[in-house]
Amino acid sequence: MKFKKIFSSILAVAMCITLSAMNVSAANTDKIVDNADILTDSEEQQLEEKMLNIVDKYGYDIAVVTVNSTDGKSMMDYADDYYDYNYYGEDGLMLLYNYSTNEAYITTDGKGIRAFTDNGISAVGKEVRPLLNSDSYYLAFEAFADVSEQYIDYYETNGKAYSKKNYFMIFVISLGIGLLFAAIICLVLKSQLKTAVRQTNAKAYVRSGSRNVTYARDIYLYKKVTRRKIESNNGSSTHRSSSGDTHGGGSI
Repeated sequence: MKFKKIFSSILAVAMCITLSAMNVSAANTDKIVDNADILTDSEEQQLEEKMLNIVDKYGYDIAVVTVNSTDGKSMMDYADDYYDYNYYGEDGLMLLYNYSTNEAYITTDGKGIRAFTDNGISAVGKEVRPLLNSDSYYLAFEAFADVSEQYIDYYETNGKAYSKKNYFMIFVISLGIGLLFAAIICLVLKSQLKTAVRQTNAKAYVRSGSRNVTYARDIYLYKKVTRRKIESNNGSSTHRSSSGDTHGGGSI
């Protein structure tokens, strides 16, 4: 009986190891798929190494796919399907670039959805898009990898998506606008007082025969409370792919 228990335990461990190996082998190791042939072999190799370093360090999958056509699909549908049906990781992101139309789309999956908000996707696009427009494809994909790593690292360290807002500048601009409006209002009010004559006696401001108030009180009738929901930006807008998986992302 004891031998059977030991044998069963060994068999269970062996099955776990086998399944793990199968999962690893099923993962797509092609992080640069240059179907549009816009990169040199050496550029592909360098980018591949950079992507694999990110995979090894954070456990997020990251890839770049270039095409000349999306076969009639939208960029979003093609990117989502390519990510799902080519066995990329549960957590990650992929940049799809259509060389013939100069369109680019980033799809996110798993924790990648939370690490890259809609603002985050836009921020990545601001780094990548100018390089794509100038035909600097290697630099564009390198920038994609570098900026993506910053966002992944921040999320894994802080448990929330990185926000690139400059709060000091927002404060300065808001303060400046407020002072400008205050100055305009003061000038308007001052212009309306030009007909006033300076008085030296307070009696000049008392109307003859006016009513004398000897008693007053405030009566509280009702209150009105207005509530507004403040939306939290915990991820990008999501949608379902044809495989049924949930994806985030957006065009850049």
